[in-house]
Amino acid sequence: MSENLASTHPGNPLAIGIDIGGTTIKAAIVSIGGALTENFREPSPRSASALRDFVHSVLKSAKVPVQGIGIGCKGVIDNESSRVKSLPGDLHFLEGQLLSNVVEAGQLTVCADNDARTALIAEVLWGAARGRRNAVLLTLGTGVGGAALVDGVIVRGCSGAAGHLGHMTVDLRGGLCICGNYGCLETHFSSRAIESDYAAHLYRAGDESARHVLDRAFEYLAAAMVSFMHIFDPEILILGGNIAAAGPQLLTAIQDKVARRTKVLLGREVPIVFQKAIGYGGVAGAAGLVFLKQGLLAI
Repeated sequence: MSENLASTHPGNPLAIGIDIGGTTIKAAIVSIGGALTENFREPSPRSASALRDFVHSVLKSAKVPVQGIGIGCKGVIDNESSRVKSLPGDLHFLEGQLLSNVVEAGQLTVCADNDARTALIAEVLWGAARGRRNAVLLTLGTGVGGAALVDGVIVRGCSGAAGHLGHMTVDLRGGLCICGNYGCLETHFSSRAIESDYAAHLYRAGDESARHVLDRAFEYLAAAMVSFMHIFDPEILILGGNIAAAGPQLLTAIQDKVARRTKVLLGREVPIVFQKAIGYGGVAGAAGLVFLKQGLLAI
């Protein structure tokens, strides 16, 4: 497929995008137009050497030259150096390391950023946020990630931690989160949280409790989304990640609630949409980091 792409569009730049998630690592060869080819998917690595081996296997599959490698990763990532500054949880082994050193890509350009930011970059370059100057994206998967575009700039903050919207407090008496805070959105709305809560209710009340568990999770999500809209006043709010793959019923459950709670202050209804490439948006955006760094694209 890469060969066809190269022969049909001679000189069309390609880059490799890598998305390191809590449970799965994904990759693809991505064209400057955002098209994905040669998709790869494996369980997330549990060592630096396993990550390096995965990246090298993707590199070997490329039948044409690539401009570089872009990496989206959980945690606080210094996008200038590719250093993983903070990464609690299962991928803690990467904390403190330069991803450019870990992957050992030789002379190839290696770029890195937080995985939710790369997902938003994909939407800004090729998806639902194209042409917009203000947008918010939530990734709903093993955890809850987030990113914001404000006045045409991807927000990173002083230390690179800006946009961790899943760690907004939604429950003052909530449990401890992996980030060190209590009652985060991630502790109430994520695939991990919903599965845990559902299992507990099954034990106590039987299958009829499923609706209660999901309704409660959506209440927390809707409340958080209202806050994000009031804070950022976006043109659009984008949902991505594994849970978003559930389809239109997810939007139906929260769209009306969010609209009712925000129309007074915002004076309008903010569209809530799914990301263009569900499951692989972070991969495309990671490759987009390479195109942006080399000046081939601009936000």
